[in-house]
Amino acid sequence: MHATDPNVDTRCYAVEPAGHAHDFHQVVLGGDGGTELELESHLHRVDAGAGLLIPAGTRHDYRGLDAANRQLVVDLPAASVALPASLFRRPRAFVIDAPLRRRVQPLLGLAGERVSRPRHWLLATRFADDLAHRLHAAPANDDARHFPVARIDAWLRRHAGDAPSLKDLAACFGYGPRRFHDLFVDAFGEAPHRYLTRLRLDAALALLDDRSRSLGDIALDTGFADQSTFTRRFTQRFGLPPGHWRRAACARPGH
Repeated sequence: MHATDPNVDTRCYAVEPAGHAHDFHQVVLGGDGGTELELESHLHRVDAGAGLLIPAGTRHDYRGLDAANRQLVVDLPAASVALPASLFRRPRAFVIDAPLRRRVQPLLGLAGERVSRPRHWLLATRFADDLAHRLHAAPANDDARHFPVARIDAWLRRHAGDAPSLKDLAACFGYGPRRFHDLFVDAFGEAPHRYLTRLRLDAALALLDDRSRSLGDIALDTGFADQSTFTRRFTQRFGLPPGHWRRAACARPGH
């Protein structure tokens, strides 16, 4: 695993109180039993119906409410999966609804299992899509007086395979190119073209999991001009060409 890689694992929180902070974002998704976490003087309960996002650097004190609790934990360094930086500016509690529960439940047995690097990435990108939809739900994010991060992120996820110019993208949301660029960097943590490239590469991970799809088709489906460009961008980000990544993913236990 690399320092910028996401990590997906299960955790049993001890009933004795403890606490720490870390330099990566973390999402705790309720599994079995309950856990209490205190952040910024607010007490949060994580259980089968609730999850919690913990921004990097945020001190959190925690304790398990029963010895048999088991939660799914997703560690997200800032340079890992594509999510707007503004989502991580404060702790966020969210509801685990039935669709998210169906994604969480099968993974609760991960404890002690050897999970490949591609598998961690694939799971994390799937959770990123779920979290983007849920954490953007606050109405204030789409208030006309504020930069519409939720709508922009949702649009980019739907159109990740397209190649809009900065001018066209800005016009979709009623901004001039320079103003849009500056607001985007503040909200997303990077320039629009860099964020869109990360979204495309995240989407490619899911397509690589389907061995029936050729690398050329995946390149075109995710908005790259050709397989060569896709391979170069993929290797720059993940350290392996997509064909090698696919072989590593397919070699995981139980695939």
